Amino acid sequence: MRMVMIFVDGFGIGGQDDNPIVAAKTPVLDELLGGHLLWGKRCITHNNTVLRALDPTLGVSGTPQSATGQTTLWTGINAAKALGFHLRAYPNQLLAEIIEKKSIFRQLADAGKSVVFANTFTDAYDQAVRAGKRKHTASTLSALAGGVRLRRVSDLKEGLAVYQDMTNEILIQLGEQVTVISSFEAGQHLGNVALNYDFTLYEFFQTDILGHKQLWNEAIGLVERIDSFIGGFLSVIEEQEDVAWILTSDHGNIEDFSIKGHTTNPVPALCWSSQPVQWPEWDTLEEVTPGIVQLLTEA
Repeated sequence: MRMVMIFVDGFGIGGQDDNPIVAAKTPVLDELLGGHLLWGKRCITHNNTVLRALDPTLGVSGTPQSATGQTTLWTGINAAKALGFHLRAYPNQLLAEIIEKKSIFRQLADAGKSVVFANTFTDAYDQAVRAGKRKHTASTLSALAGGVRLRRVSDLKEGLAVYQDMTNEILIQLGEQVTVISSFEAGQHLGNVALNYDFTLYEFFQTDILGHKQLWNEAIGLVERIDSFIGGFLSVIEEQEDVAWILTSDHGNIEDFSIKGHTTNPVPALCWSSQPVQWPEWDTLEEVTPGIVQLLTEA
């Protein structure tokens, strides 16, 4: 089995009101779920799709944050309980040590599985990290812990990587000589990458950025971009045998404009497979990595 994780930062399951996900037109997601149903805490099984709601609070008081949520998601270790609090942004030393030992990339690589982080990295990013001006996020630390080669702009030009905004617009603003593509095309590129690996991760975090900015129309457009991206991805992988994917997040944000910042809403585990899969009955973030490792190593 080949497994793909599409990680959408700050993408929770909220109510019907003040929710750009509900306001957006999402024909691809609607077809997968059997309706415009990516809201409300519910479990859905429809054809090849399973939706479960995951608790991102990790049993620790306070508002879920990225460093602890993502570390938990990609290791199976409850990072908030390990620290005693929710940590925002970048992993600290303790979380980095957890990631180094328990990263999903490392666990799968150690089990003989091929793994890839599909996001594109630039020379400017490398220079900023070396100069101490930037830190690696949990996703990048997780990939590096598994010995993954970070994808470059040259890979993107060959359709073998995807930039974090899907369409390359931000990459062009940074001075890279690339062309703008549609989100549908970006999804196709992710599909082409994924067919060559046992496990693929793609991270999209513009949702969390716009959720913090609370730009309503832009947020709706972004959700529609994600829907188109999934459509492009499916156009490549849906006829392939034994491919599965999950869309999930670390915490809520963009789904509730009545709250400024992160929410305690559940996040989706939206799962699809080309062949019947006995998906785990996940309820929390810490269950995801163990479930994926089991699916890939016991298949």
